[in-house]
Parts: sequence; structure tokens; C-alpha cells
Amino acid sequence: MMAFDYLASCRWLLAATGASRTTIRLTDPAGVPELVGEAVADGVGSIRDSTPVNAALYPTYQYLVRTHDLLIQNDTRTHPVRPPEILVDELRVYAQMLAPIVRHAAVVGVISVHVQGRPHHFDARQVAALRETRRLLQADPPGSDR
Repeated sequence: MMAFDYLASCRWLLAATGASRTTIRLTDPAGVPELVGEAVADGVGSIRDSTPVNAALYPTYQYLVRTHDLLIQNDTRTHPVRPPEILVDELRVYAQMLAPIVRHAAVVGVISVHVQGRPHHFDARQVAALRETRRLLQADPPGSDR
């Protein structure tokens, strides 16, 4: 089986959504979502350069684990499911979409689409691009190339 190209998928999703940043994280053996792919728009810094956090400890990731559904936050500052403070305060991510990567009924990772500096209403085309990325990721076992 050919290994999944996380970087190419992040780049495609970035272009398809017009976002500021896209990421793919896969859980390590301890259950911590580790960054395996990222694409950023011009002038946007890498999430790797921000203060590290264990995303699994925050309500956004716990929502994905509980529901196995997308989480769409048009304004992260007012949404009832709270993202890590660093995401809003340090990275200025004011809108995001998250999709859990589910295999064998368990969340094994997450795909994120970030918009920096302003709230944003995600349209059907952007949501469809996120769903397609998730479909492709779930078809190829995450971690098969690690």
C-alpha cells in the first residue's frame, strides 16, 4: 500500500478552503495527537513555532472523540466548545474546522483548518473539502508510513 502524503493533503486542503493553515495530527502510542503535516498561507507562521500543547486535553478534541463528527467554529472566541487558549491568544485563530480521523471506531487523529485574525463562516464547498480529506485519510491507515 502506498503511504499517505500528509503534506500534499494539507496543501490541497489549504488551497481548497482558502484558509490560513491546515494541519493533520495523528495520535502517538500514548494517545497524544502529534503533528504529521501542515500547510500555511503566505505570511502565516507554522504551528510548530507556537507553544506546544497536548490537544487531547482540550474540549475541542474531546468533542471529536465523543461525537466522531466535524466541529465547525465560525468564531473560536465565542463558540461554547473551547479551543486551547494558545490557539486564540498566540496564533490568533478566530475560526476553525476540525475533523476527527476515525478508524475501527476510535479517533486516531484530527484534521484542522484554521483562519487567523478574523471570524469566518465556512461554506459548503469548504466543508466538503474537509470531508474529502478525511475520507481519503480514513481509507489509508494513518501511521502506515511512520
